[in-house]
Amino acid sequence: MARPKGSRTVLVRITYDDIGRLAAIAGDTAKQYAQRGQFDSRDLDSLLTWVNARRTAKGLPLIGLPSDVGKAVSDEDSAAVTRETLFSRTTRRNRGLFYDPLTASYRCDD
Repeated sequence: MARPKGSRTVLVRITYDDIGRLAAIAGDTAKQYAQRGQFDSRDLDSLLTWVNARRTAKGLPLIGLPSDVGKAVSDEDSAAVTRETLFSRTTRRNRGLFYDPLTASYRCDD
């Protein structure tokens, strides 16, 4: 059975009311901004850029970024992961044949 001509599967549906809620304005106002060409309503990157600019102007947190950006953990603070820590006998609970993702092969634990 074929799909009717012109039908599409909807992956994401964002209405102008949703855009308005994200930008803290009315949905009709968001539609007017799109019609004026301030953002492309069919391009998610354009939409998020415009919404984040509006939120920045109003002092609201950005969409798509963690709110605690300054508290990110650097690589220097984290413990170094080595082959020995990944595959040591004391950290693994099961013995025998297991997959080693670093060599992309199976190996036997003796």
